Amino acid sequence: MSLLRRLATILAVALGMSAASAEVPRATLIHNARVFDGTGAPATVEDVLIEGDRIVAVGRNLKRPHATRVIDARGMTLIPGLHDLHTHLRAPAFDAPDDLGKAYAAYLLAGVTTVNDYSLSGEMLAPIREMIKPGGIAAPRIEMAVRIGVPGGHGTEFGWGDFFTLQVSTPRSAHLAMRKALAYKPDVIKVFADGWRYGRDPDLNSINEDTLAAIVADAHAAGIPVITHTVTLAQAKIAAKAGVDSVGHGVGDAPIDDELIGLMKKNGTAYIATLATYEPQENRTFLPGEWASLRPPERAREEARMAKPLEPIEAYDSKRWAIMRGNIRALKAAGVRIGIGTDAGIGGTYHGSSTIREIRMLTELGFTPAEALVAATSTSAGIIGTDKQEGTIKPGMRADIVLIAGKPDQNIADLYNVRHVWVGGREQDLIALRKLVDGAAPTPMPVAKMAGPIDTGARNDGRTDLNTLPVESTESGTDHSDLLYVRPTDPRVGKKLMIVARMGARAKPYAQLLVPLTPGGITLADASDFTGVAFDARGQGQYSLSFDNYGRQQDDWFGAEFTADETVREVRVPFAMLKGEGAFDPKTLRALLLRLKAEPGGNAWLEIGNLRFYKN
Repeated sequence: MSLLRRLATILAVALGMSAASAEVPRATLIHNARVFDGTGAPATVEDVLIEGDRIVAVGRNLKRPHATRVIDARGMTLIPGLHDLHTHLRAPAFDAPDDLGKAYAAYLLAGVTTVNDYSLSGEMLAPIREMIKPGGIAAPRIEMAVRIGVPGGHGTEFGWGDFFTLQVSTPRSAHLAMRKALAYKPDVIKVFADGWRYGRDPDLNSINEDTLAAIVADAHAAGIPVITHTVTLAQAKIAAKAGVDSVGHGVGDAPIDDELIGLMKKNGTAYIATLATYEPQENRTFLPGEWASLRPPERAREEARMAKPLEPIEAYDSKRWAIMRGNIRALKAAGVRIGIGTDAGIGGTYHGSSTIREIRMLTELGFTPAEALVAATSTSAGIIGTDKQEGTIKPGMRADIVLIAGKPDQNIADLYNVRHVWVGGREQDLIALRKLVDGAAPTPMPVAKMAGPIDTGARNDGRTDLNTLPVESTESGTDHSDLLYVRPTDPRVGKKLMIVARMGARAKPYAQLLVPLTPGGITLADASDFTGVAFDARGQGQYSLSFDNYGRQQDDWFGAEFTADETVREVRVPFAMLKGEGAFDPKTLRALLLRLKAEPGGNAWLEIGNLRFYKN
């Protein structure tokens, strides 16, 4: 092996991807596999030939081109890659920092080759797409969503700002929001259509039919599917009338009726129940294969739960669980399309393994194993409009395929026996991926060296010198604070950031401007050549500055207090002055945050200019 090739292999493993994924062999022949093609037809023993990123032939005793790699698949079943149409990849499902690489790897290890990610803002889409290109961080195919909700509705109450969930209340505002959303070229639009909080918390606001229909019209004109957060019978009817591609989460307040079934069938609306996240966890058990697939912290979390006395299941959880299971049976009997999604990333709904759990649950509710596999492959691909490219095994389709030891179309538990995974014809190194997810160290990420200027007003498009877009965030709650910022163009004051906040009702409210140091705050910034951060400030009171450090949770970010008054003055914050547990690492930065504070209901303001890293 040449030195360059050896270095490429070492780098591939270091990034948590496979050496095989970095190079596509001329051809791969999967020989003598039981091929379950995803259409529902019985499995047959055949060969499957892959060239580049495509399946080029399926049949018996296929001729192999020169230099073809041959995989003996006797006793194994080849299936299309599985789907999970509802994930939050930036949330780990247990108390830990976010780690996209580990989340991606967990799906590949489970044979999931396509996921919908609903934990993104528009600014994050391009850097993630760049990061997971062939030769980058190993990942399934990620259908990335832009999120839309209503003021005071679900998805807007976590303090992440309007940039994260665009807010609409009329068709006119919906068209405006969609222009913003479509500029990021999303793969899917997620709409928070329902504000029911399951009878345990006060309800939030829900979307109206005309506004939702406007979103659907704009999305469909751009060839993009719309999937809604829908949890009540009434809002499911509104979603179906508006023509959404699928409701997500599933109806949990009442049994589905003939009216909804008729609307869904008339308008082609599918159903993604996310049973895995609604299943009561108090008495949850795991199959041996499922238990072995969990990450060490996931097993530790479950072991701690099982070591305690069994907690009672809340009445509203038990009632909703029975309703949701019954609704799956009713929809299947009516012939409504049912896809696979989990809401993974939410507490206890683990990435990867929960997808197989969701598929298994369908087999407990009237689906045969073969029918559940169809739901997870061709049906789910059809829901997001990718069925012309993937979801079945036939010539011309993209080679997103999985080789399983056993017969999962007859025994669904065999899905835990994943042996080979291909995404776009690239075989994934499952050994390296397993090592990545089991390890304590965060996934290595791309790093950009900082030059010094962060936001000096040099650009005229509202972006920072780093080509990033500042965004607002606040404390959580429906009565959270609000923050706005503008850049006055008066040459007498320069292009400074004027930040104004109105505080919410909770105790110790705050609002903060988040300045990403890399696009979307996804990859890392290295400021190790500098001593600290400096800026010109004018304000009224005390403020704080902190850094989003990769591999640390928000409560552990390093920060410092500073004051400002009516006179513009330079503020310098040396890295050595930042407070936090352990040692501050200037090589793992993602964003800088400037926080404003005041009494509940009060106002605060801050003017910032010439924001930069400095050297002594």
